Amino acid sequence: MNEPSNLIDGSYDGCTNNSLDKPPFVPNVLGKSLSSKTLCPSAQHAISSHYNLHNMYGYFESIATHLALKTIRHKRPFVLSRSSFAGSGQYAAHWTGDNDATYEDMYFSISDILSFNMFGMPNVGADICGFRDDTSEELCTRWMQLGAFYPFMRNHNGVQKDQDPAVFSWTAQQIMKQALIMRYSLAPFWYTLHYRAAIASETLLQPLHFEFFNDNKTLGIDRQFLIGRAILVSPNLVSNVTTIQAYIPEDVWYQFPSGVQVNVVGVFADLDAPLEKINIHIRGGFIIPMQIPGDNLMLGRGNSFTLLIAQSALGNATGNLFWDDGDSMDSIETSTYNYFEFSVVSNTLTINAIVENYKDSPMRLDLVRVFGVSKPVTNVTVNEKDHKEYFYNIPDQILIVYGLDMDMLAQLIQTIKWTTTTIFD
Repeated sequence: MNEPSNLIDGSYDGCTNNSLDKPPFVPNVLGKSLSSKTLCPSAQHAISSHYNLHNMYGYFESIATHLALKTIRHKRPFVLSRSSFAGSGQYAAHWTGDNDATYEDMYFSISDILSFNMFGMPNVGADICGFRDDTSEELCTRWMQLGAFYPFMRNHNGVQKDQDPAVFSWTAQQIMKQALIMRYSLAPFWYTLHYRAAIASETLLQPLHFEFFNDNKTLGIDRQFLIGRAILVSPNLVSNVTTIQAYIPEDVWYQFPSGVQVNVVGVFADLDAPLEKINIHIRGGFIIPMQIPGDNLMLGRGNSFTLLIAQSALGNATGNLFWDDGDSMDSIETSTYNYFEFSVVSNTLTINAIVENYKDSPMRLDLVRVFGVSKPVTNVTVNEKDHKEYFYNIPDQILIVYGLDMDMLAQLIQTIKWTTTTIFD
């Protein structure tokens, strides 16, 4: 909370009647006055009036705090700001402010976060389970599931009843735990999206019409969103409901984590949504880098990586992975990082180490899951050598290659190939 806040409106003596304090037009602000809960607009800062600088107060504060942390710690700062302005995303994460413990505010959080991603502030989240009022177990469970797919995740409330996962039933705790495990397992994917946001101003979350802009049915959808271009999130935002209606755009989609391909696309579909489930779909044509989760991100850094390959209708897929020490200020400028490009063409996964300059943490690939393998697999090779540890699920058309123990930094290009039978041709 870092707005220029004031416990009285303006000042003890009130504000003047000039054009700054009493402008000809007042927007629909709190208290119907520009001085409500803050300074008089005519108050003078060093460079201009409060009228001109009110919305920039938190912006300048973020810059100052960011610089101070860099100077003192000599590490990458993390600054969280409720107040923001154009350009704040370069210096701070953002949370959307005091909300209510209601399904309506959980729903509104999606459009809030999508909007701020478009404003250039990608690392955004809402107060999970609600800041004001007492939450319920069902609401908090649903919100924790949704919040696991916010860029910035925080369960936060005021002086009401506790709402951390441990205060709820064992069943609710297990559901929330699974949501957190899913989030932590996707950390490499999230981190790569943050890298792309930093260097190319891309969004972490985006509305469906950003990707499917020729599909008019996506224009009004504000209850679903995409993480990057590859993951579709369709939360349950209604109390006492175990089925939701979600739009599945025309493309190849797979249920996550099961890998079962979706049969009906281009329509609003009824999806099962019991309390223990949030509907996640992976888009065909993309490769998702994942990691065995630890108790926190730092403890999990040395854990093995996995790749989730969701094949397109043509059997192709691409992806990438950025990895550094997670704390240095200049890893990009000094090229002290690793960057991989993944591609699947003709039943061959190619792992291309474009940059491999960060060697302080092991990067071992242990498991690969391939969705959409339409024919039974008869052989797998890793770097041209036979690999016997694989499993093919015929009904769901999923190939799992395990026991790889592949050093991802051992050579510039590595391959995993699978041969399929022609018995069904």
